[in-house]
Amino acid sequence: MVLLTITLTVSLGLLAQEKTILGKVLDADGRPIPLVTVLVKGRNIATTTDANGVFNIKASPGETIRFSSVGYANLEQKVGAGNTLNVSLSVSTAALNEVVVVGYGTQNKKDITGSTVSIKADNLPKVANTSVNDLLQGQAAGLNLSLNSAQPGGSLSVNIRGGQNPPLYVVDGVPLFNNTASEPAIGNNGTSNDVGFSGGISRDPLNGLNPSDIESVDVLKDASAAAIYGSAAANGVILITTKRGKADNKVTTEYRGSYTWQNPKKYFQLLDAHDFETQQVRFSYDQYLYNNGLAPYGNATSGPGFTPTYTPAQIAAAGRGTDWLGLLMRNGSIQEHNIVVSGGSDRTRIYTSFNYYDNKAILKNSDFLRYSGRINLEQKISNRIKLSVNMTMSQINSNNQSTGANDGGSEKYNSLQAAYAYSPAVGIFDSAGNYTKTLNTEITNPGAFLIIQDKLQTKGVFVAPNLEIKVLKDFKINIVGGMDKNTSTRQFYLPIAADNFLFPQGMAQLSYQSIQNYSGEGYGTYSKTFGDHSLTLVGGGGYYKSFSVFNSMQGVGFFTDALGYNNIGLATNTQQNFVQSNRSPDVVKISQFFRADYAYKGKYMLQFNARRDGSSSFAENKKYGFFPGFSAGWRISEESFLVDSKIISNLKLRGGYGTVGNDANLNALALYSASGGNFLIGNTFFPSVSLSQIANPDLSWETIRSTNIGVDYGLFKDRITGSIDVFKKDRLNILASVALPENNAVNTLNVNLGAQSSKGIEFAITTKNFEGAFRWETNFNIANYINHWTKRNPYAALQPYEHPNDRTDIVYGWKTAGIIQNAAERPSYMPNASLGNIIYKDLDKSNTLDSKDVVRLGYSSPAWSFGLGNKFSYQHFDLTIFMYGVLKQYMLNNLSGFYNPSRIAGNSGQNTLAEVKNAWSNDNPTGTLPGIAPNPYDGSNPSGNNDFYRKNVNYLRVRNITLGYTVNTPKVIRSARFFVDLQNLGLWTNYKGYDPEIAGGNEGNPYPEARATTIGVNVTF
Repeated sequence: MVLLTITLTVSLGLLAQEKTILGKVLDADGRPIPLVTVLVKGRNIATTTDANGVFNIKASPGETIRFSSVGYANLEQKVGAGNTLNVSLSVSTAALNEVVVVGYGTQNKKDITGSTVSIKADNLPKVANTSVNDLLQGQAAGLNLSLNSAQPGGSLSVNIRGGQNPPLYVVDGVPLFNNTASEPAIGNNGTSNDVGFSGGISRDPLNGLNPSDIESVDVLKDASAAAIYGSAAANGVILITTKRGKADNKVTTEYRGSYTWQNPKKYFQLLDAHDFETQQVRFSYDQYLYNNGLAPYGNATSGPGFTPTYTPAQIAAAGRGTDWLGLLMRNGSIQEHNIVVSGGSDRTRIYTSFNYYDNKAILKNSDFLRYSGRINLEQKISNRIKLSVNMTMSQINSNNQSTGANDGGSEKYNSLQAAYAYSPAVGIFDSAGNYTKTLNTEITNPGAFLIIQDKLQTKGVFVAPNLEIKVLKDFKINIVGGMDKNTSTRQFYLPIAADNFLFPQGMAQLSYQSIQNYSGEGYGTYSKTFGDHSLTLVGGGGYYKSFSVFNSMQGVGFFTDALGYNNIGLATNTQQNFVQSNRSPDVVKISQFFRADYAYKGKYMLQFNARRDGSSSFAENKKYGFFPGFSAGWRISEESFLVDSKIISNLKLRGGYGTVGNDANLNALALYSASGGNFLIGNTFFPSVSLSQIANPDLSWETIRSTNIGVDYGLFKDRITGSIDVFKKDRLNILASVALPENNAVNTLNVNLGAQSSKGIEFAITTKNFEGAFRWETNFNIANYINHWTKRNPYAALQPYEHPNDRTDIVYGWKTAGIIQNAAERPSYMPNASLGNIIYKDLDKSNTLDSKDVVRLGYSSPAWSFGLGNKFSYQHFDLTIFMYGVLKQYMLNNLSGFYNPSRIAGNSGQNTLAEVKNAWSNDNPTGTLPGIAPNPYDGSNPSGNNDFYRKNVNYLRVRNITLGYTVNTPKVIRSARFFVDLQNLGLWTNYKGYDPEIAGGNEGNPYPEARATTIGVNVTF
């Protein structure tokens, strides 16, 4: 009772002394700072400054008020007797002391000497994205990403500084040596050649990793930084670090929910029924004239007579007909919910999350549903032992719609190809209720693709335990394990009702594939400061294994669709039924690695990295490779002649040299394969195995050797910051397969041959344009690189127009000069050309078209890739605009195949784009596109290319525009942010095809892109 009385007395006393404190927060130059968090320590009382930096808060004398704001150092002040408290915040040096993840450890940004870039999660768009790769487009100079497919969860092509293959991904310290998608293909005896449907699944292997769990992404671009990862770092390294709980003795709950509306962008503009019948008759007549040598294609005076496919009355009554693309498309939606519970103390830290992501995509039967959960736990077992476990599990359920390329003719058309080709003059069903047929009866009705069942389930498990033992004050040991396992099962059924040309009696497949990575590493870290000297040493070793498992079964010939893929045993076509399975050989690497970092007075830095890798892909005498890297840095701004500069606030010169190796994912242990075919012995077919490789005892590591020089700069108290890098990279002893004479049992051999060299420049800048009540920050990066041969493949003869030191992305071909619209325009060196043919230029004036007329047309890699972001904030509002693009990338118009009038002509004519109306014909002698007649000179072009449908392309894409409003409250809800996000809002380009980014403009049947609008809320409790 006495204790209660004392407590109440003290509490009432404090309340009696509580008063309102009025104040203002300024920066070092006397300007007000808005949105500063003002918190009474030890009590649940907080507020923020307004646009003029003014605040008021209730507190008692002796209590401590804490002031904090992004970009400024925290400040604490005790409440005195007065009622006014004005403070000044200094700019934080955290930018230089920012921790950057490097190989097997971290460094302060100011101490980095290699070419690296760190991307923080706060700077990445987080909504309506399935993979961390989606977030990285345009975010860093030298990191190049382009979309392979716009399907939900679609993959991206990723390279660092023009690398030949994707980089190594390291997630929470675990290297993923086999980072490929586990989705099995629909195939026939392991291939898609006999089936089609090879497109439609091109998904990103990192889809199982929730982008909201990402804390930072660090990119190691040069060999001096990446050498510690050895042979796996041949194409650079991307280090992904996930979030951890904070040791603040609090439990924080965060929720982010959003809903997205997707609308298809303008897609292929196909002919409607009236125009289809009109153009089909028109070009069929031109084809009749050409085939019979009649004017204007020949001098014959009569032919067998022309019978049009459609009569004038039919054409007049055709109307618009069936919109086949409209049948397959819809407005899409994305619903996402993300819940995070995190917190911790000085002994235990935990971060947990759950993500639900449901995308009903803009193509029907194309859906993506993900559940993912994460637990990151860090526990101090004692003062010297700490155990952390990062674990995530995910399940992705998806329906697949066949898009993209296929391996065959019209009988293998996927859903989009069928929609392009099908006559709009026919309906979906005939009078008997069956799917209709178009002029080319081998094409499956587009509506039939909607009854095909193609379900995929992918389960992922990632576990990364890390045991840290502090042996001495300055020495610790880490033992790290890693498991990354992705397993997919696919269920496919092509119904009898679809009336597919290849499988009229139906086909079912069940397939399974698993991609697995396992690793174990142990390393020690010694870190010590001796006066002006600091030294860090890291050394250890690792064992890594990866493999894949695949099995599949197919059944063909069913008497009913009722059971679908659920009873393949009912299939009756024994010749097309199959069961197959395969386990790849284990790809094993054993490595030792070392890193040394030295700094003197924080001004002069040295770093040495090295790794020794052993690979099962090489013979005993070539099994091991040693890959060192060295770099140095000089913080010039710390020298006496610059330390007091009012202009230069940070200036660091960096230089590095290093080597990394590459084993090109060779499977040297796979000596035999089950592709030997079937042999009839007696009355039974028996499968066989065949020799698939022959040994090359001289086969050795491919080596990448790089040199980098860079400058990091900061101007005007870091109002302007950035970096400039120039680099040179040599690729030596390139691993490749060469053809052997046909009389060999194996017709290819793996060898080391040739060498290439690349060079480039990268520039990045961040400017704080306005600070104070209104803030505006701009980020811009741009990069250029070129790659050329220094030593050619001795097994491949050069063409007469090729040069030994050509760029690897060069495109050779003939120049063109329009088309022949009349006889007077027919060149003398093309006497056999028909009207409507493309005019090729006789550049050497030899009166003959041949290899001497082949010239360089352009380069398939962009001259420049860039990204541009702007962030604005005023009081509680924030606005972000991000865009990226490329300059001068030589591309083929991916719609050019639709412009050929031969596609629509004849009894098997297929629908095409409206631009075909501009093709030259006897009734359109001013047409600007080639006519029906084949060009007899195409076969004389040894390059196979010309510039008629190719050009240098530039594009700028508006990736995201996000507007947010944040409310800070001192109660149960700490803060709430409401936002609207617009994605893929605009594309400015001179490209005439569908989209220049998708597969570099080379995808002829691209999954339709969507514009999207997202509304959502972030709430922190």
